[in-house]
Amino acid sequence: MRLILDTNLWSDIGDEGVVAEFDDLIRRAGLEVLVPPSILVEVCRLSVRELRDPIVRALAIGPRRRLQTEAQSESAELVAEIQRLRPQWMRRMPDSARVASLNAFWTKRVWRRALEDSQRIYAHEVGRRPVHEYLTEHQRDQRRQLLQTNFALRPLTALIVNEGTAGFGREADGWPDEPIEAWRMSSFELYWHQLTTVAGRAVLTKEDTTSADWVGAYVDLGAVRKSRSDFLRFWAYEVDMNSMQRNWIRWAVSILQSTKKVTPGNPSDEQHSAYLVDCDCFLTADSRYAAVLQAVREDAPFEMAETRLASGDRTVPVMNRIKASLDAD
Repeated sequence: MRLILDTNLWSDIGDEGVVAEFDDLIRRAGLEVLVPPSILVEVCRLSVRELRDPIVRALAIGPRRRLQTEAQSESAELVAEIQRLRPQWMRRMPDSARVASLNAFWTKRVWRRALEDSQRIYAHEVGRRPVHEYLTEHQRDQRRQLLQTNFALRPLTALIVNEGTAGFGREADGWPDEPIEAWRMSSFELYWHQLTTVAGRAVLTKEDTTSADWVGAYVDLGAVRKSRSDFLRFWAYEVDMNSMQRNWIRWAVSILQSTKKVTPGNPSDEQHSAYLVDCDCFLTADSRYAAVLQAVREDAPFEMAETRLASGDRTVPVMNRIKASLDAD
């Protein structure tokens, strides 16, 4: 079984110094432990180095399989659909050197850097706090709107938006005549912003261009920018949902997080959720997060990992809590 542990459990493993016991458990149980970079980055946001470093070592050393970043995997879904549906948008020659450099950083160098000097990553993440604060506040606004309107969100596959929703009006050869599935409209907004707006001004604003870097290594972003209405049609009608599983899950998690208390950890939890197509079981001690992931799994039109809730009672040794969750039917 392929297993991913949430940050809260890795924190307890590091705090209690039980890495050897954990590694022995996974060997005896025949488990494969997958470690997403998003978990490592969240750990490196801890301000106290003496608390941070043992958790980093627990994550980075031992029988672990390091995964690609969620940005790389989500972008790969988009690139594959562009190749299938809009081959004219593809670059003549992929920027393979750029891809190799990005991949090497996130699967090798960032882990080595975290082990050698996690303070460097912590300092970088301090600079990114405004982004997380913006995302958290945006979700709080979304929650307030949902509470005011008593809007029904389930099943997620039935959510649609109409012309004018999210600030979009009809444009020539633009908005389709029919309502659009909400996840499609949200993805269109997100990628249009990342691939055109952010990518076009980042030289001046120094904004994060992660999505544009990954997609732009294969896709001619200039060709995409030529027609906003065509990019909308691409998302509204043509993209195959089953080919966009990670993107759908992240959208669904973000929506359902708004139905519960919004916390600063929500943006990171949303990132982690993109890996639920990589594993068979996701283990967390966060009951709210587990409930969100369970609801997403119930509505998802494809297979995704089972989420199991471990006890969050820290008076009980973490290995006892992990074993109990893994042994549960």
